Amino acid sequence: MTKRALWAAAILAVLLAVAACGGSDDGGEATPAGTGQEDTGGEIVKGGILRIGTTGEIDSINPFVAFNSESYQAFVIQYPLLVQYSPEFEWEGDLAESWETSEDGLTWTFHLKEAQWSDGEPLTAEDAVWTGETVLEYADGPTSILAPFLSHVESLEAPDPQTLVITYERPVGNVLPQLQQFFILPEHVWSQHVGNNGRGLKAWNLQDDLPVVGAGPFVITEFDRKGTSIFEKNPSYYGTEANVDAIGYQHFENEDALLAAFEAGELDFLEEVPSNAVPQLESDESAVVSKVESTQINNFIFNSNPDKPNNRELLDPEVREAFEYAIDREEIAEVVFAGNAEPVASIVAPQTGEWMNPNIEPLPFDVEMANQILDEAGYERGADGVRRDDEGQPMAYEVITPTGVQGVQREFEIIQRGLEQAGIRVTPKALDDTTAFEEILKPDSKYESFDLALWSWVGYLDPDFVLSVTTCDQWGGWSDTGYCNEEYDELYQEQGVTVDQEERKEIVWRMQDIHQRDRPYIHLVAVEYITVSKANWAGFHPDLIAYSKLPWIDPHRTSE
Repeated sequence: MTKRALWAAAILAVLLAVAACGGSDDGGEATPAGTGQEDTGGEIVKGGILRIGTTGEIDSINPFVAFNSESYQAFVIQYPLLVQYSPEFEWEGDLAESWETSEDGLTWTFHLKEAQWSDGEPLTAEDAVWTGETVLEYADGPTSILAPFLSHVESLEAPDPQTLVITYERPVGNVLPQLQQFFILPEHVWSQHVGNNGRGLKAWNLQDDLPVVGAGPFVITEFDRKGTSIFEKNPSYYGTEANVDAIGYQHFENEDALLAAFEAGELDFLEEVPSNAVPQLESDESAVVSKVESTQINNFIFNSNPDKPNNRELLDPEVREAFEYAIDREEIAEVVFAGNAEPVASIVAPQTGEWMNPNIEPLPFDVEMANQILDEAGYERGADGVRRDDEGQPMAYEVITPTGVQGVQREFEIIQRGLEQAGIRVTPKALDDTTAFEEILKPDSKYESFDLALWSWVGYLDPDFVLSVTTCDQWGGWSDTGYCNEEYDELYQEQGVTVDQEERKEIVWRMQDIHQRDRPYIHLVAVEYITVSKANWAGFHPDLIAYSKLPWIDPHRTSE
């Protein structure tokens, strides 16, 4: 959401090959990275702290609880993955040195590197087996957030410490894209926290037991959701040693404070730059601004729980269609994102290529049409200009606006003006990201309280994950809508076991057609990914980082 992916963000492994550039004029020892030394010799300076700023937040460091993409950034640099994308967008091993597939496509065998956890315990295939079996066992409850990445897995086995065998129920057309978010956890740590029917997995507060036991290039040693979290280099990492000693990841309450800290030299990298700040930053010779396409889709969310008790007129397809006509996507793209965005109508981003259904196009901004639809549906205006529902109550609603989402207040104001012209009154309900998602879910993941929200999704290059978030199985998991449609769910399962990618594309397009018909979301714009770093730092890969907002490409490459 930025979830979020699972909402928007670049992974903490912006780190890919990151180091400071600099050198000493007298031929002496190089200055540690992060000290702000100018580039005098072009040499790579190792050590020090890379300071990253964000308005997002690591909502949890528990993989069974977290939903924000900032949290997943933390996971991918702490926990081993089997595979990852290379800079050329080809599959390469992370913990896995190699792998092969059986002729029938059911069995995938991964040969693992010798490795250990940050506490010195051996990291073996048994850890992967325990993690996978635990996720599958409690997939209908506490582990539902991680379950989509093991869809159609029948079993996991470890014939020896360096061999992992994953067997699928049927041949699957996207095994490797799915496994790039299969975080392997240390069995000797997590098995103590399973609890009753897996509930202990979600209940465990890892921040009370720091440092986190991981195996990636960094581990969390300090955590502050509203402040600064520290990731220290893991000396036991099985890959190439990172250039920096640590990462400081700092949360800011607003964009102005974030930019001020960067301009004051208190930060080295901003993982997401407000579009309206780009001209100023581009004129700063000490800053390097990068803009690339991403898979982030900003959306307007309807509570789609068919049993929601209040404001049930929002379930009316005609009302949702009228809402869409009353939203000016072009103005959002130009005003909120300074042209660094484009109107869209699908949760599957244009950057995924042919996976996005080209037949689904955004409705034009047409307040006259919105009014006509609402008039014909019988929602009459009151003396105050606000329409009334079937019970005579004003069509006036709160919209949850997560404060960690870039530009959300300006986005809301544009939407508010358009809806007001259509006789619908909305007011913002600004909440931090964690509280916002809790508000969407309550009570007890029943989706009975909220009406509307703004947020975003950042999808993978493969569409499976972002399509999974509106399945019935994700109630209380990824779902931020309470949407549940059996026809859609059947197609989701079908696309996952369709090996022929052309046939799978047709199914994925049909799923997007259902979304467009039912409108659990009004998708607004696809947003470019903009980062800025201090010029005395090198090694960033913005093109990869953009897709790492959910593919988290190249998460462990911290040196080249």
